[in-house]
Amino acid sequence: MTSRSFLEGAFIHPESSPENSVKEKSLNYRHPTVYDAVAGRISAGGFIPKHLVVTANRDTASSSTAALPPESVLFRSRNAPTRYAESDIYFSDERRSPIGLPESDLLKALHSYTSDFYSRATADVGAGDWKSLDETALIAFGFLMEEASRDILGQTGDLVFTEGEEVTEQVSGAPSAQRTKSKGRPSKKRRVDTR
Repeated sequence: MTSRSFLEGAFIHPESSPENSVKEKSLNYRHPTVYDAVAGRISAGGFIPKHLVVTANRDTASSSTAALPPESVLFRSRNAPTRYAESDIYFSDERRSPIGLPESDLLKALHSYTSDFYSRATADVGAGDWKSLDETALIAFGFLMEEASRDILGQTGDLVFTEGEEVTEQVSGAPSAQRTKSKGRPSKKRRVDTR
């Protein structure tokens, strides 16, 4: 039995159909960009949520909240070029630049520190500082940090981070009764079984 509205041609369509709901969901989804990756908002599972929900039984951090480096997001995108180690376009500055650029690990650490600082220091959680530390400012900041560290450490300042060799002097005429290891402990003697 058909309804009277259908027979009269005045059939009322429902306001939402399954096709419309799929379109709405796809319109609300935002694809991750390299800018999101540089800001540390992208993980292997997509965007990192602002408010993490962690169960009380878990004592380690989830790997899904670890931010991906920008180069992995760049080369995993749909129309990304094929990545070859010998002609890598992301690190092409190493081949072309006559002067050395700052270390990438230093730049990553500086960017991570400044983005964390501004996300905690401002009332709007760093929203006003969006793209304020662009690539040229970050490279300049890296140069300043390298020059400042060279001035502070000096020519042999890097030796501060190494352990020196302990020099022990023995009196020449007094034979040592036991060989000693560091911290004055006698060394262990090996037993030889002669049976």
